[in-house]
Amino acid sequence: MKKIILNLIFISCVLLVSCDKEETKPTTTIATSNLNIVFNNTVSETPIQLIDTQFTNALNTKYTVTILKYYVTNISLVDENNNEWLAKNYNLIDIAEPLQNTIALKNVPNGKYTKMKFILGVDSIRNTSGLQDGFLDPSYGMIWTWNTGYIFLKHEGKYTSSFNGVKPLRLHLGTNPARAYVTLSLPAVNVGTVGNFTVDFDLNKAYSAQNIIDFNIDNDRQSSDAADDIWIANMKSNLEKSFTFEKVQ
Repeated sequence: MKKIILNLIFISCVLLVSCDKEETKPTTTIATSNLNIVFNNTVSETPIQLIDTQFTNALNTKYTVTILKYYVTNISLVDENNNEWLAKNYNLIDIAEPLQNTIALKNVPNGKYTKMKFILGVDSIRNTSGLQDGFLDPSYGMIWTWNTGYIFLKHEGKYTSSFNGVKPLRLHLGTNPARAYVTLSLPAVNVGTVGNFTVDFDLNKAYSAQNIIDFNIDNDRQSSDAADDIWIANMKSNLEKSFTFEKVQ
């Protein structure tokens, strides 16, 4: 009887060890790569430079650019199986600082991606969280001191008025309703075999892609009161159509 009991204990131990072995699964390591996204800032394919270059908008109005900054945040890449990878980034594109115009994404899972999404602006939580660090630091000049939240896009310069000659141009787009959601189609970008790709932002499209913005009416907007609501809505619609995928390298 004692021998039978010992045999049963031995068999039970063997079964337990076997079960443990079956339940242990090897961990899978997902291969990742780094990807750079370069933002080119243009007006109808002409690169924007910080000089007195005059550009012409859809209404044939001449204008210049002395400041152009905008936030590109929460970039996500969608692969061919509709899986989405989120970068959780907060970057400030600034034509005065060329190094800022390349966004370095780290540890992107390798695979073929067919879409890129991002927010032009700052999400509602970070937009109302007060002073922050990184590119959300107040030293970048993109947060209001007299209003809650960040300026999503800032364009300053001059324009030639139809009535009174050359006048200042000051357009500061912000507040939660102004947040633009951009989606770009990609030519099956294979992360793991390419190092970067380029996106073009056309400033003229920001003023005409869907709604025509007339500088003779909208030359000084601060997104500060109800009078700016129509301009904000028009700018948001335009900005969602102002970016195009350009090339892969």
